[in-house]
Parts: sequence; structure tokens; C-alpha cells
Amino acid sequence: MDIMLQKLVSAFGVSGREEEVREVIREELKDIDCNIKEDKMGNLIIKLGQDEVKASGAQKIMFCAHMDEIGLIATYIEDSGFVRVGNIGGIKPSEIVHNFVTFQNGAMGKVGASKSEPKVEDLFIDLGVASREEALKKIKEGENACLLSDGMEVEDKIISPCLDDRIGCYILLRMIKEVKETKSELYFVFSTQEELGGRGARAAAYAVQPDYCIVIDTQEAGDYIGAEGKLELGKGPIIKIKDRTLIMHHEIKEMLEHAAQKSEVKVQYGVSQGSTDGGNIHKENGGIRTGVLSIPCRYSHSISEMVSMKDVEASITLLKELI
Repeated sequence: MDIMLQKLVSAFGVSGREEEVREVIREELKDIDCNIKEDKMGNLIIKLGQDEVKASGAQKIMFCAHMDEIGLIATYIEDSGFVRVGNIGGIKPSEIVHNFVTFQNGAMGKVGASKSEPKVEDLFIDLGVASREEALKKIKEGENACLLSDGMEVEDKIISPCLDDRIGCYILLRMIKEVKETKSELYFVFSTQEELGGRGARAAAYAVQPDYCIVIDTQEAGDYIGAEGKLELGKGPIIKIKDRTLIMHHEIKEMLEHAAQKSEVKVQYGVSQGSTDGGNIHKENGGIRTGVLSIPCRYSHSISEMVSMKDVEASITLLKELI
């Protein structure tokens, strides 16, 4: 696996606690000539484009990918030492039972459930202790835990937790490093708290006030047994026509299609019942022309999300052509 991607997926970054992910991004950009700002929401906003570009009246284009991941939060520690939890983001309880989690301080445990078909309130974390007092030596109520697994590469596929949306962060980092010249004022936003309703991206959009915004995220593929839909891994990035909170602006759609044609990148078209940062971004500052380019992903919000690097590389090629 690419070392930069490995660092991104290995960083702790449950919504609201994205510090480790920010540090990975800062470290990757330490030798790049760009302007880096961290706002009050914890977003990282990277600007490319010199003052003369801005003075020429060039349009502002914002690219956005979220740093945060789903997780669990300790809500109560039983006298027996078992940790009751709540969800942060769209946890699928049946998908994470019997998996391991780690807290930000390094404490680890196993997810259990009190029912065979659990809801979130039926989940607990077993720290391997026998009392509340022992558990409190490891963690306290209010601390967050993320899914624990080593990422791996099989053929051209990457399998790992939190590819939603560290793969988007990887794409933005590659773009920042590889874009050599631009006639536009470019902003690359690594946003916080997307899994809690896109809180970070909304603040960033208000600050940047772009003319156009393209969100890079993942979308569930339908090419495995039991899945629904026609989207496939390895068949190109997805131009998301609409989801629950956004209809892609026609100018963004045309820009992406034109760039795909010029760069000879095959694309797929998709709709979704989910949402992305785009749902909040497009309503800021009197309206921002917004669209979403998605990476097909199997097993979303599980400990073993899967994407194809063919789609990732195709997305980078397309977006560089668009710039």
C-alpha cells in the first residue's frame, strides 16, 4: 500500500477528534509551497494560486474531502467494567460486533452485543477488566473509539477501515503535490465532522466563498453478492447526479464530463440515498455550484471497506485535467 495512504488510514480520526489526521496531512505538505490554515472547526484549508492569479479575477475552485471516520463513544461504564457506547456517525451494529476497537489513548477492546440482531444501544466494549475501577484506569466516559484493523492491498484493491473518506484525503494530497500550474484560485479543504452532518465543510465554504466546489467522497458499490445497484469497482469514478441532500449543479457535471473526455477517463453515473459535505456546502453564501465525484467502495462503514486504486488514479487524472 502507498505509504501516504497507509499513514492516513492508520491515523485516529473519529468525528471531532481529527488531530492525528491533520498532523499526517501537515507532514505530507511540509515541503510544498502552499498556504495552510486551520480554522476554528479544525478544518485544514490549503490554498494554491499566487496573488497575481487572484488579482486577475480567476474563479475560485474548492475541493473537499472529510478527515473524520465513524466510531463509538463511551457513554457509561458498568460496575462489571463493560463499557456502554453510543454511535458517532452511521454505525451498522451488526457489522462491527466481535471486531476490535482502539481509543485515542491506545486502550483496546472488543465490541460485543447483548442481542443477536443488535441496535446501537445493545452494543458494549469489553476491555478485558473485571470492574468499573479497573476500566477507569484505561478510559473514561466521553472518550471515542475507532474500528481497529490493519489495511491491506490485494491485487489493485485496498481493504481497510475509514477509506470513507481517507481515500478522498489521499486524492487531494496527490493533487496538491502534482498540480504544477493553475489559472484558478484553488482551495483544498480537509473537513471535520462530516459523519455528524457536515459541520466542518459548512464553515469552510463560508470562509472560502468559492465559485465552484467539488466534493470527493465514496459511494457504495453494487458489484458483490447481496448488494444493490450497478456501480462497480475498477470501472471509473462516479459522477453523483443526486443524493438525499444535493442535486449536482449542471455546470459541475459538464466540467467533470469534459475533463473525463479530454483525459480519456471512463466514468460511472450514480444516485444515492445518503449524503456528503456537498449538502451543506451548496447552500452557503447565497448558493455555491457544487457536485460530488465518488470513489466506488464495497462494504461502506465496516471494518473492511474496499476500493480499487484504478478508480483512485483515474480520479486524480480527471481532476488534474479539470484544473
